[in-house]
Amino acid sequence: MKALYEKVRYPEDASWRFFLRQLDELPFQWHYHPEYELTYTLNSAGQRYVGDHVDRYESGDLVLIGPNLPHSWRSSQRPDEDKPHTVYVLWFNQQWVDRLLENFPEYGDVGDILKQSRRGLTFSPTDHASVERLFTALPTQGPKERLLTLLSLLGGLAQIPHTPLASANFCTGTTSRREQDILDGILDCAHLAFADKLTIEDMARRHNMSVSKFSRFFSKHMNQSFNQYLTQIRLGQACSKLINTAAPIALIAEQTGFNNLSNFNRLFKKHKGVTPQGFRKRFTAAGQ
Repeated sequence: MKALYEKVRYPEDASWRFFLRQLDELPFQWHYHPEYELTYTLNSAGQRYVGDHVDRYESGDLVLIGPNLPHSWRSSQRPDEDKPHTVYVLWFNQQWVDRLLENFPEYGDVGDILKQSRRGLTFSPTDHASVERLFTALPTQGPKERLLTLLSLLGGLAQIPHTPLASANFCTGTTSRREQDILDGILDCAHLAFADKLTIEDMARRHNMSVSKFSRFFSKHMNQSFNQYLTQIRLGQACSKLINTAAPIALIAEQTGFNNLSNFNRLFKKHKGVTPQGFRKRFTAAGQ
């Protein structure tokens, strides 16, 4: 499935963006953007997809997503059926982060957290009430108050236990605008055609590069080879199908671009630590 490039537009009176989502369901929308994203989800449970990581989330889910990391949430239930799924989303870009760290050394530990977020981070607050108060205050605040709230939230992240989500190879780096545009095109193509027989030669030709230049460019920005990244996309899609469909495992392997079932089983076990069948059973049991 194609990961959509999301263009985050900033208000005229703020250097970052806050958005409140309140919906009857959170649909699967696989996307990415150059901005960091801090997300807090209430009255919602379902599956969370970050890079090549798939896991169940519950109400109170607090996650920091780094630049260009594909992600999505998909809801399956609301603890309180009379209230909507509620998501507080905070976006800020690398330039904003650079200015913060350059001018305020007090936020040095936040810089470390932001670097780690390129794999995605999930946080387990020891004081959920305090965190919730900060997020739920945002809708009624003006631009200046919201900025102070964002700084308070970021300042507290380093003190909250956190766990990386995507595998280490999914970590991405910062790019220039021109390089970002090129990378966007490559990632769009990979996420759109992951089930096809994609080769480096094909990708290089599509993007007007030599094979060696394409390989260097991709490795520079994605910290892994194109084939490694493609395998992770395919495994992530396979995880989604294992959780959300009853399709036979052999069919899922075929639909997600694996040339044979034994190769699919081997790679799945290598990267996920469990067989496809075991993975499906784990999530089926968790949803009961």
